[in-house]
Amino acid sequence: MTVKQQKNGSWLCHIDKKGFKRIRRVFADESDANIFNRETLASMNAKRDQITDSRTLRELINLWYKYHGVNLSDNVRTKSILDTMANAMGNPKASALSAEHFVDYRFERINNGLSAKTFNNHHGYLSAMFNKLKKLKVIDYDNPIEGIEFIKLQQRQLTYLSVDQINTLMDDIQHHCVNKSTWYVAQLCVRTGARWGEAERLLRQQLHTNRVTFVKTKSKKLRTVPLDPVFYKKLISFVGNKNPSERVFTNCIGAFRRAVKRTGIELPTGQNSHILRHSFASHFVINGGNILTLQKILGHADIHTTLKYAHLAPDHLQDAILYGPLHD
Repeated sequence: MTVKQQKNGSWLCHIDKKGFKRIRRVFADESDANIFNRETLASMNAKRDQITDSRTLRELINLWYKYHGVNLSDNVRTKSILDTMANAMGNPKASALSAEHFVDYRFERINNGLSAKTFNNHHGYLSAMFNKLKKLKVIDYDNPIEGIEFIKLQQRQLTYLSVDQINTLMDDIQHHCVNKSTWYVAQLCVRTGARWGEAERLLRQQLHTNRVTFVKTKSKKLRTVPLDPVFYKKLISFVGNKNPSERVFTNCIGAFRRAVKRTGIELPTGQNSHILRHSFASHFVINGGNILTLQKILGHADIHTTLKYAHLAPDHLQDAILYGPLHD
């Protein structure tokens, strides 16, 4: 907490108090800066003294799960991650969790091999939990880790399969997979950009008039995608006389992964089950598809998520050639 004169003659009040957002304010004279500094610190101390909530982090996680988390599609896994975080930090009093405590925990986890991307995901879960509990008025204090920035990551180019690789993979699945659901689920993913789980859990009633409607999606919204009539006819033949509420396929992600391994196609860690979704999106853009249409097909809530495929568009950044300083 300092008041310091700047080169231009003004006075900077810089307040950096643990547990609160950093404040920087410029004043014309020193007395105003000092008054602001004293009043702000007094307000911060009073606010900290008012926080009497003694519940532990684990107790808040349980309340979050009861009031909100249980309704999430990935609720059990998310709660397990939050519980693990709480235990690793010593299950502190939640209202007393400091930025320093959290950053020390982050250093330890990253130093022990957890990837920065995975930690950012965990960081997001915990921060969202505090924000939700504040919104629900379960807690009356601000998110204690709100001001902590996520680790900046080097953007990775998503891998996608060439047309030849897709054909090779589909041929292997068709001729070597005992579980016949595998070929149809893989086809749905590469034809519609569906996530593997969305296609694998498909019910008979989700297929209608050359279309498939995906439910229980990540965005919680239904989305309907048309299918090629020839493929749709094969799919309906495979479905047979199942009732509307019956599952069309059996679980087959293991069979798909073994097929990828048999073909020798090498994929980056973590992209195995999503490779067909990425391949659909990539070829959609390469072939001139509209990025806004792709957003709707993939079910992305935020267009920025879809824009990671934009660099594949045929005319992407062509202005660099048109308006650059050198022309042949």
